[in-house]
Amino acid sequence: MRRKDLLLTGQGLRVITLIAFGLVYIAAVASPAMAQGFSVGSGRDEYLVSPGESFSGAITVTNTSEEPVALRVFIGDWVRVPGQTSTYGFSDEGGIEPRSLVPWMVFSPERVTLEPEEKRDIMYEGSVPDDPSLEGSYWAMIFIEGIPPEEPDVVPTPEGEIGVGIKTIFRYGIQVYATIEGTERREATFTSLNIDQAEGGFNAVAIFENKGNIYLRPKVWIELRDAAGEVVYTQEHKERIVLPESARDFTFELKGLPIESGEYLLMILADYGAPKLIAAQGRVNLTITPPPPPEEGAASGEGESETSGEGESGATGEGESGASGEGAPSG
Repeated sequence: MRRKDLLLTGQGLRVITLIAFGLVYIAAVASPAMAQGFSVGSGRDEYLVSPGESFSGAITVTNTSEEPVALRVFIGDWVRVPGQTSTYGFSDEGGIEPRSLVPWMVFSPERVTLEPEEKRDIMYEGSVPDDPSLEGSYWAMIFIEGIPPEEPDVVPTPEGEIGVGIKTIFRYGIQVYATIEGTERREATFTSLNIDQAEGGFNAVAIFENKGNIYLRPKVWIELRDAAGEVVYTQEHKERIVLPESARDFTFELKGLPIESGEYLLMILADYGAPKLIAAQGRVNLTITPPPPPEEGAASGEGESETSGEGESGATGEGESGASGEGAPSG
């Protein structure tokens, strides 16, 4: 990663308790995907376009089973769920989102049956309106869904009892993004940082908010720095897409840390393609408990860690906040 200046954000924010929640999906994002006898080789397509231009692509689907597989294809939105920061929802109906690509897109075929080991391309095309007011990113989700057999699988039951039929349907979503070239506005911040005790360690959760008009794929990582400012531990988060004008949480589960007990500066940093990095930070007091002596014939285990103290976001001093910091950490 190139060297950048550091911008510390989250001014005046105190730590609040984070309540975790989730959303159960029927659909899963392909990357690549394989289930119900078929695989999808593409998980995300991205285009840089101008008003009046078009774009096109192909999604290769393969029958990985020994039987014919019937599939249906349709297009919908990847929607932001109001009030939630950890996940997005999927909508079968297109054009709900203000930045939906669905009205601009066509695809073929809508249904296909693949013989064993057969491959087929799902073709799609998008036509961007010749509208000079268009700006930022637009997106859609192309769904590929297995069509189950007419007769469901019957769960065996004792004689005389009513049987239960089950149909399992697998659906995969391929993300398609189109960004209007020359209109990109890239802006982001961390809005909060929570540091919570957990079994065998602690969790650090930062909320990343995309305040711009394009989707972002920030590189996010955590650092623990000792009293001398040296980085003694670092961990990178897996990639997550953050849609415009929405937020997502980045959670780090820290257990069995290979460091000594003491006070550390905890920083969660993000490189989202802007000239400056952004960061949220707090101080933690760690007590590393050494593992008990191993029993005869048993393998030794890792120590556990406990945390206490401040978990606020800020720039200078314990529990304080600031606008910008000197220096340029490199990754």
